[in-house]
Amino acid sequence: MAQLTESRSNKIALMLLVVSAVFWLGGINIRTLIGNELLDYDQFDFRVSIPPDRENTIFQMLSNASLVVVISYAIVLISAIWYISTTKLKMRENGWLLMSAILFFMFVPVEIYTNFLDIKFMLLFFQGPPNHDELLKVFGERLGAFRGVPVIAVLCYYTIIPIVIFKPLSKNKKTDEVSEDK
Repeated sequence: MAQLTESRSNKIALMLLVVSAVFWLGGINIRTLIGNELLDYDQFDFRVSIPPDRENTIFQMLSNASLVVVISYAIVLISAIWYISTTKLKMRENGWLLMSAILFFMFVPVEIYTNFLDIKFMLLFFQGPPNHDELLKVFGERLGAFRGVPVIAVLCYYTIIPIVIFKPLSKNKKTDEVSEDK
């Protein structure tokens, strides 16, 4: 079987995709850990005992993490479209690529909306003295967005990793020709 050689442009798209995906997924995890500092899980509500200076620090860390997530997601989305449109791999022969693309692109509308909320949060924080109530409102809106669909999206994104590594549903022409001859 002849080995497919990808173009230089396609290799750049793949490299951008992988590097930005690492930053994006890492940023999501860090933002979640930081955001948990604002929540009281006994009553599923915001903690009221946080001192204002600590709360402002948490808001600043959330804004910084959201900035990384928004920028890296934009790069992931653009490079994924770039890679899929320029690769020589055929979706019909590489089911793993089709499954990965479906799992990723299925949640683009969710990510765009949650990125909009993240940008709104960042703008509220950076435009002047932090408005505690408005920031908590946007943060709560972000948590309640789509009733857990963003959590399902993150699980799908992590599912893409083993799919790309193990490449299930790959058609190998050499194996298919041998099995047809028997």
